[in-house]
Amino acid sequence: MSHRTLQLLVVLTLGLATSQHRDKMPCKMVNKEASCQGLGLLQVPSVLPLGIRALDLSGNQLQGILVSPLGLYTELRHLDLSSNEISFLQPGVFQALPHLQHLNLAHNCLGVGASLSTAGLGPLPSLMSLDLSGNSLYSGLVEQLLGEAPALCTLSLAENSLTRLARHTFWGTPALKQLDLHSNVLMDIEAGAFEALPHLAHLNLSRNSLTCISDFSLQQLRVLDLSCNSIEAFQMAPPEPQAEYQLAWLDLRENKLLHFPDLAALPRLIYLNVSNNLIRLPAAPAPGIHAPSEGWSASPLSSPSWNTSTRHRSQLLNLDLSYNEIERLPEGFLEHLTALRFLNLSWNCLRAFEAQRSGSLPCLVLLDISHNALEALRVGTRALGSLRTLFLQDNALQDLAPSIFAGLVSLQKLNLQGNRVRPCGGPGEPGLSACVTFSGISSLRILNLVDNEMEVLHAGTFLHTPLTELDLSANPGLDVATGALAGLEASLEVLALQGNGLAMLQVDLPCFSCLKQLNLAENRLSRLPTWTQAVSLEVLDLRNNSFSLLPGSTMGGLETSLRRLYLQGNPLSCCGNGWLASQLHQGRVDVDATQDLVCRFGSQEEVSLSHVRPEDCEKGGLKNVNLIIILSFTLVSAVLLTTLATCCCVRRQKFNQQYKA
Repeated sequence: MSHRTLQLLVVLTLGLATSQHRDKMPCKMVNKEASCQGLGLLQVPSVLPLGIRALDLSGNQLQGILVSPLGLYTELRHLDLSSNEISFLQPGVFQALPHLQHLNLAHNCLGVGASLSTAGLGPLPSLMSLDLSGNSLYSGLVEQLLGEAPALCTLSLAENSLTRLARHTFWGTPALKQLDLHSNVLMDIEAGAFEALPHLAHLNLSRNSLTCISDFSLQQLRVLDLSCNSIEAFQMAPPEPQAEYQLAWLDLRENKLLHFPDLAALPRLIYLNVSNNLIRLPAAPAPGIHAPSEGWSASPLSSPSWNTSTRHRSQLLNLDLSYNEIERLPEGFLEHLTALRFLNLSWNCLRAFEAQRSGSLPCLVLLDISHNALEALRVGTRALGSLRTLFLQDNALQDLAPSIFAGLVSLQKLNLQGNRVRPCGGPGEPGLSACVTFSGISSLRILNLVDNEMEVLHAGTFLHTPLTELDLSANPGLDVATGALAGLEASLEVLALQGNGLAMLQVDLPCFSCLKQLNLAENRLSRLPTWTQAVSLEVLDLRNNSFSLLPGSTMGGLETSLRRLYLQGNPLSCCGNGWLASQLHQGRVDVDATQDLVCRFGSQEEVSLSHVRPEDCEKGGLKNVNLIIILSFTLVSAVLLTTLATCCCVRRQKFNQQYKA
C-alpha cells in the first residue's frame, strides 16, 4: 500500500473518530463568514451553513484537507488554513471551490509530507491571492504546487527553504503583481525567471543569500526589496527604446555594496536605502577625463542624462546612506536632488558638510549627520530653506560661524549633543570668541546641548527663541548665570540640567508657567525655590542630590499638577518631611515608583519612608524632651549640692575659729 494511501486512511480515521465531537464545537458566524479559529479542530466542520463565503480555520490541528466536507461550501471566496499541521492535500480539493479567491496555507507542513498530487494546488482559475509562507518548501516542490493560477495577483513564498528560482517557476501565474520571497536561502535566480510576469510591481527578495544583481531589467517593477543579502554590485541593464524604469522604492540596506547606484537610470525613484554597506564616494573626475567603470561611474553625476540639457529632475524624496564608509561628499553630489526631503548620512566618516549654494536642497526637511567626525559645517544664507530637523550629535564641531543656525529659517529641532559648542550671550553681553548664537531664532523649538563641555551660560542666551524643550545636561561645572534662561518663561515645557554639579539654582523656576518636566538629577542641590502658586509642572527629577527636607511651604504650589517625583539617592530625613509623607500615603504623586524611598532618623540606619508614622517622629521628639529634662535636673541638683557643700565648709570654718578663741 502506498505512502499516500496510508496517510489518507489515517486522516480519514482521525476525522471520523472525532467528527461528532468536533462538529459541535462553536464557530462564530457573522453574516456569511464563519470563524473557527483556535478550536483544536482535527477536520473541517461539516455543520456550517452551505452558503458561507469566508471560512477561518487558522490555529487548529488539521493534518489533511479532504474534498469532503470542504467541498460542501461551494460559495467560498476566502479560506484561511494557516497555522495548522497540514501535510496532505487530497487531489482536486480546491477545484471543488470554483469561486475561491483568497487561500492562506501559511505555517503548515506542506514541505515535510510531500504528499501532493502532480497537479499541486491547481488549476485555480479564480484565485487572486495565495500564501504559502512558512512551509519548509524547497525549489522543486514550489513549481509543483503552483500549477495553473491565471488570475493570481499576490503570492507569498516567504520563510521557506528555496535556494534557486528556475526560469519556469512562475509560468502558471502570468497576472502576478506582488511576490514575496523574503527569508529563504536564495543564491541563484536563473535569467528570465521573472519574464513571465509582465505585471509584477512589488518584489521582496530580502533576507536571502544573493551576492550580485547584474543586468537588472524589470522595467515595470515599482517596489524592490533586496535588503539583508550579501550583494556587492547592483547593475541595471539599459532600458528598452522609448521606455524607462518605473522603480520608485529600492531597499539595498545591509548588503556589501561598494558603490552608489546609478540614479540617472532610475528617474522615478522616490525612496532609496543603501545603509549598512561599504560605500565610499570618490572624488569627482577632472574635466575631460573619462571616469572609470567602477567608482564615480556609480554616482548620480556620471550619466549623460544629468547634463543640463538632457537630465530629468530627480524625484528622490528619501535617501539613507547611514552606516557606510563615506569620508567626503563630492562636489555637486546632492545638487540635482531638488525634491529630497529626508537625508541620512549618520555613522559615516565625514569631516565636513557644506550646503553653500543659494537654493541648495530646497525641500529638505530632515538632515541627519550625527555620529561622524565633523569638524566643519558650512551653510549658505539661502540654503536648506525648508530644513526643520538637524541632527549633529556626536561629532567634533567646535569653531562654527556665530549665526550658522540663525540662517536656517525653518529650523525647529537641533541636536548638538557630544560636540564642543559654546553659546554666545544675549544682546548687550560681552562678545565671546568662537561662540554660536542661539538667540533670535524664532522657529527653533527643541535644542539639545548635552555634553558640550560648556562652562558658562550667559544672561540672555535664548532671548527671542521660544524653545519648548532645552537639555543642558552633562556639562560638569556649568555656571548658569542669572537671566540665562530669560525669555523662555512663557514657552519652555521641558528643561534638563542633569549632571552639572550645581550647588544652587539661579533660575527662577516658578516663573516658568508652562514647564511640565524638570530634570535636576545628579547635582549637589539641597534647596529648591518656593512654588507658592499653582503651576504646570508634572514631572520633577531630583535624584542623587543633597536634599534632606522638602517642606510644604516650598512644594505646596505643585500639589495640583505634580504627577511624578524622583528622589532616590538623597539623604532624606524621616521627620520634618510631612508634605512628602502626605503625598506617599495619599497616592496623589507617584514617588520613585521603581524603588522604595528611604530616609534616616538622625544618624540611624535607613528605613522606608512609607513605613514612617507620625508617632515615630513624636516619640523621637518626646525622647529629646525627656533627655533635656533629665539633663536640666542633673545640672540643678549639681548646683544645689555644690551650694550646700560650700555653705557647710563656711560654717565649719566659722565654728573652728570660735572654738579656738
